[in-house]
Amino acid sequence: MSSSEIAVKRLRRQWEPEEKTWNDEVLEVPWEELTPPLHKSTVFALKNVFFFSHATSVQARAISFLRTSGNSAVLEAPTGSGKTLAVLIPLIERTVRACDAYVAEHGRPLLRRDIVGVILSPSRVLAEQTFVVGRNLVSRLPQNIRFVLCDGAVQPVHAVLDGLKKAARGAGNFLVTTPHDLSEFLAVWEQERAASAVSDEMQELLATQDEETRRRYYEKRGGMQSVSGDTGNAVQLRGCHSERFAFVVDEADLVFHSPEMRGAVTRFLDTYAGMEEPPQKRHKFAPYKSSPSGQIVTDVAFVGATVSTSQELRAYAAHIQATLGTQMHTIVLNSSQDFVTQLQNRYMMCEAHEFLPLLVQLMNLHASKKHFIFFNSPKTLKFVEKLFGSLMKSESPLLYIKHTFVMYEGMNERARLEQYNAFLNHGTNAQELATKKTQPPPHAATEKKNQVYSGGWKRDGRPPDGKGAILLCTDIAAFGLDVRDVDYVYHFEPPATVQSYVHRIGRVGRMGMRGSSILLLPCFSNESSLASARERKTTSTRFNTIANTKFSTSELQSVHMTLDDLGKEQRCYIEDLGKRSELQPYSIPPFAPITSTIRNIISQQKNLLKLAEIAAMSMCTVPENAEKAKAWFYPKLALCALLLD
Repeated sequence: MSSSEIAVKRLRRQWEPEEKTWNDEVLEVPWEELTPPLHKSTVFALKNVFFFSHATSVQARAISFLRTSGNSAVLEAPTGSGKTLAVLIPLIERTVRACDAYVAEHGRPLLRRDIVGVILSPSRVLAEQTFVVGRNLVSRLPQNIRFVLCDGAVQPVHAVLDGLKKAARGAGNFLVTTPHDLSEFLAVWEQERAASAVSDEMQELLATQDEETRRRYYEKRGGMQSVSGDTGNAVQLRGCHSERFAFVVDEADLVFHSPEMRGAVTRFLDTYAGMEEPPQKRHKFAPYKSSPSGQIVTDVAFVGATVSTSQELRAYAAHIQATLGTQMHTIVLNSSQDFVTQLQNRYMMCEAHEFLPLLVQLMNLHASKKHFIFFNSPKTLKFVEKLFGSLMKSESPLLYIKHTFVMYEGMNERARLEQYNAFLNHGTNAQELATKKTQPPPHAATEKKNQVYSGGWKRDGRPPDGKGAILLCTDIAAFGLDVRDVDYVYHFEPPATVQSYVHRIGRVGRMGMRGSSILLLPCFSNESSLASARERKTTSTRFNTIANTKFSTSELQSVHMTLDDLGKEQRCYIEDLGKRSELQPYSIPPFAPITSTIRNIISQQKNLLKLAEIAAMSMCTVPENAEKAKAWFYPKLALCALLLD
């Protein structure tokens, strides 16, 4: 699969669900009214390719700062507020303006194969998404500006470099990659450059000679072509004409939490980024080279939903400002005045043995929708995947959604992309009704006599299968993925950090659309809850029957849990999450008791029982390299929640 086929595999947004509406309050300024104005081709792409008529608040602020060379930024805004376009638009505007300046100065278009910017993403799935957005944005520009994906899955690194050498020359290329793939690309690029490069002294001498002298030199050397900046045939790292090189780190807080990814970022900036030389020390024959050591003048952008919470990142941003001579701006938009959301954050407390039955009931309530279910550990994910498969395959299925996909750390990269694209391209019931209307089959003559049994559950003997899909995933899917037709996010394991919770709930309610996040909190009830619980009536007295009660009958099946049932640490945990996003209690209507059925399915399958025990132990651990991480489960609670005993 080539990079040009990714648009087919990666469905960005081909339709909008009928029940969803855009919230115009998240929009701030029309694209035409931004100051200074955007290029008309950029405005055309935003309005006719992305169908965005206005800039959000984060986009308006970021474009005003980053579109001028010499400015860097630490950009924080809620998930789904348009941060990707907020960074890509000013970078493209810089390149377009540099092309226009070059044409005005030289009278010919800029024809080079340089890499004018690098955009780092923590995962290959997110890199692919950014690549698609950037490529669609530049496809309408008159200049030849390309976005190149280097993820090691679609193409190997050396194939990406060969593609850059053979591609048509233009204004430059933006390399979209991950920290690991960037290190591999630079290693291959350095080898290629060392094998074919002319010495620096010879480059300086040839730059001062006329064209005839350079031609005779190349003929004597056997036709070797120059790799200096004059021909534009070589792949180099430098800014477009007079603009600075751009280095963007998406989801920077996640990147800096990983020592490996953080090391790749710091090594690149220490090796290739430098400070701009004073004008009197610049060489006349090398206008694109900012320092004699080969370092490039660079602007940096750190983007994410929780970048301000990372002390290490803020300290490194100050170091960048001092060493690279760029003006670092801090753009933080997190208040309700800056961004209006229609996301509902809810939490639901339940008895430990009712944890799995409640999750299954929540899935069945919206069987025609798409759902994210988040886990902290792949071990817990594998248990739930196996359990859902057992609940769907039985003769009387307890789970009505038949399509389940997975994404977790340690999974093969190609398999992860296939699972994610399959989840994206899965059609829900709303899509099928809009594209294909089928007529119900005619009833038999015997069925027409009794209309009660002519349709529905009694006709088929089983409940209908849902048209929705479930994505079981760890926090690897919580950062940056843009899926517009997902309505619900469930937290099977409460997130270990507030940052993880913010990114998880950002998968729904994007760009002012509606969505719901449900946090499941199993616990043990204390004596106060049991004392206040309503008892099931066993007498036949007229006014004491269940049907005549004026309160919710859900309390007759299970004990009503309150915050008083939680320990001090657990209450503090909910308060910390509520500070970032308001939490509301949630309850569901009564449902048929299925606890014993699920318990029997788990106990009768040895493999499933073993996975449950392994998952219970993993639920009690805290992820490594996580600041202020907390685990909701402890061994007794985890075992009771998974084994229902």
